[in-house]
Amino acid sequence: MISKAFMTVLFTGFICGIIVTGVQMLKVTPLILQAETYELDELAVNHTHSPSGFEHEHNLNGVTLDNHLQVKDVHEVQTVSSTDIEESWMPADGMERSFFTMLSNIFTAIAFSFILVAVYLLRGKPVTYFSGVLWGAAGFAVFSGATSLGLPPELPGMTAAALESRQIWWIGTVTATATGIGFFTESKTILPKIFGAVLITLPHIIGAPHPHVFESNVPAELSAQFAVASLLSSVFLWITLGAVSGYFYQRLVLEGNLSLKTVAV
Repeated sequence: MISKAFMTVLFTGFICGIIVTGVQMLKVTPLILQAETYELDELAVNHTHSPSGFEHEHNLNGVTLDNHLQVKDVHEVQTVSSTDIEESWMPADGMERSFFTMLSNIFTAIAFSFILVAVYLLRGKPVTYFSGVLWGAAGFAVFSGATSLGLPPELPGMTAAALESRQIWWIGTVTATATGIGFFTESKTILPKIFGAVLITLPHIIGAPHPHVFESNVPAELSAQFAVASLLSSVFLWITLGAVSGYFYQRLVLEGNLSLKTVAV
């Protein structure tokens, strides 16, 4: 049974990772590429004049660079090259970037399908295509829906709070939402359901961390389009994960165990 459950996870993650990559290439990736043009064009040069000459203050993405020059006659402004700031490796645009995006989506889908199949095994109840879709919707609510209410998807170049604070709030929200949904689905009395509702709303009462000042060269309309496109692709991923995992779980795990029991009898 464990080996067949593992096969269910791998099949589900591989299929859904490839499918969602196609959706992202159509709707999400073009918005990211457009936002990156604003991020690269964010280089601004401010000038203040003193009696000894010209002092230049260079800002890159809102961060002041410790680079002061003094000139008397000739004034030249040069862009910051790759030799001035070390950049980490990143895949080239085109096929290479698409390949690594697909690889990342496959690993992500495999990880999420592990969670779904683990829930199926722990509950020990029959799983169908339709019930898999419902559990996929629950997965979206836990990992994307609830967290996006406080921390919506962000494009490159947008300001955000400290990474550690966002990670703590995100993990707490996922844990509280998953526990709350568990109380709702597995309890038959009213008190556990009320406790589950309190858990679901608690992270949003506390509030997600945000920067004191929002600064971004990315247009607000583009940011809104990206948030909607990202959430829709996440919905598609989770619904597909639920449907495919429910199908393979029923075919490989449940029917396989039934066949073994029939042979044993």
